[in-house]
This record gives sequence, structure tokens and C-alpha cells, in this order.
Amino acid sequence: MVSVSNPDRLDGLPIGTNIAVKYSSSKVFYRILNRDTLFYRDSHTSLSSGSTETFTEITNLNPNTGQILQITNIQLDGNTELSLKQPAATNRWGTQRSPTGGLLLDKFSGVGHGKQVNLWILINYPPNTQLVNNTDVSIATTLWWMGWRYEVEELAQMEGSRLVRGVMPQQYVEVAVGPPGQ
Repeated sequence: MVSVSNPDRLDGLPIGTNIAVKYSSSKVFYRILNRDTLFYRDSHTSLSSGSTETFTEITNLNPNTGQILQITNIQLDGNTELSLKQPAATNRWGTQRSPTGGLLLDKFSGVGHGKQVNLWILINYPPNTQLVNNTDVSIATTLWWMGWRYEVEELAQMEGSRLVRGVMPQQYVEVAVGPPGQ
């Protein structure tokens, strides 16, 4: 029996919640042991008029072992367009960490308001960003990443429909990392 609550909650998941993280062809079950708020400032260099950055991995949002991040809001300070991928595609057919390729999760622009997202980040799956300056002036953009950092312990791991190790909990919240349908 699976009891799934809404993993999109801006107030995060409570301590003690079991989560099933689905990515690639496996599913890993964790229990949340502790949590704290996440607030990360990501400053980019000045981008000249009409320029496009290459996709850049935000390595500071690569969690440590035993942690999972949930980004619920991204603030954009600078009139640029942001593209967001997780994981980033390394070629047409796949990625460094995912054979099914990266996914353009969102694209937005504007100053003064944030973009609500539901981005789950595991170790080695940090987000990748690209900024585009469609204005007539150079712009230095700052991104503000907000959400939750969870301390977790692994409970079980499944590959396909086969339990590889651990004990699968009866109740859990399922979240996805990377493209849907992996």
C-alpha cells in the first residue's frame, strides 16, 4: 500500500517521511531524518547584449552524501531568460548521468518575482542553467535558489521491479529526479 502526499508543498516534507526517489531505471527509498531551509545565491558574470551562456552545472547545489535538496522557488535578479536542465545533456542521445537525456524543465524571465518550481536534487544530479540576454545592454544576473535540504538515510533500492537491497517501506511519497518517465 502506498500513501502519497503532495511532494510539491512549499513548506517541505516533515521529518520522518519516507520518500521514493525515481530516476533512470531505479527507485531508491529514503527516510527524512532532519531538514533545514536552503537559500543559495548564485552570481553570474556580466552577459553582453544578445549573448547566450553555455549550460553550466551549479556544483554548489550538488548535495553531500546523505542529503537530498528540494528547490521550491528560484528568484531571478536581472532581465535575462533562464533555461534549466536536470541533468544536462552531453550529446544528442544522452547525458553524463542519464541515458535518456536532459530535460528543459523551465524557461522564464523577468525581474522582481520568483518562479515556483519543484526540483529534487540528489548527489551527482545538480541543476544546469543557461542565461540569455535579449536586451541592448550588458547584464549581471543573480539567481536565488530557495527550498529545503533534507538529511536522509537509505532504506531500500529497487532496479526495475526487483528489490536489490534493504526493506521497502509501506508508505512513502514518490518524487522524480530528471525527466519524467525515466
